[in-house]
Amino acid sequence: MRRWLPPATMLALPGFSMTAAAAENGGGLPQLDMTSYPSQVFWVLLVFLVLLLVMWRVALPRVSETLDKRDRKLTADLEQAENLRRDARDLEEKVRETLVQAQQEAQEILRLAAEEIAAERAGKLGLFEEEAARLAADAEKRIGAARQKALAEIRAAATETAADIVEKFSGGAVDAKEAGAAVDAAAGNA
Repeated sequence: MRRWLPPATMLALPGFSMTAAAAENGGGLPQLDMTSYPSQVFWVLLVFLVLLLVMWRVALPRVSETLDKRDRKLTADLEQAENLRRDARDLEEKVRETLVQAQQEAQEILRLAAEEIAAERAGKLGLFEEEAARLAADAEKRIGAARQKALAEIRAAATETAADIVEKFSGGAVDAKEAGAAVDAAAGNA
């Protein structure tokens, strides 16, 4: 719907220089009226200049400041990231050096432990060999003593048996010394 304004009000509005006759007759669009071009150009230029002034004095400095802050922050963040990357690289190198050193220390500890174990084993082996030699000597002594005892018992039993046999076959008593000498002579021939 078209809004009705009194013709005097229309003429009083800035940028609206339509003639009263054209307004009453419904005479077309005011922007197409050639007589209103200078007024329209004036207002367009005035609004453009005001907007340009506002943009130049208010908006552009803020945008520029925001862009500068953003650039400074990006630069600071990039520097911080580079520093952190450098620190991480240094830390990684230190960790590698520490690992290599720890591995060398571990190998040295293992080598020393192996030497200690070998020395301890050699010492224990020496003690074992000494103990085995002592036990073998004791066993030989006991075996020798048992052998001597067994031989003495066998000699005594043989002497007694020989004396009994001679006594039964000959009917007379035999001296124990003679029977022992006969057993010793027989044992020496065997």
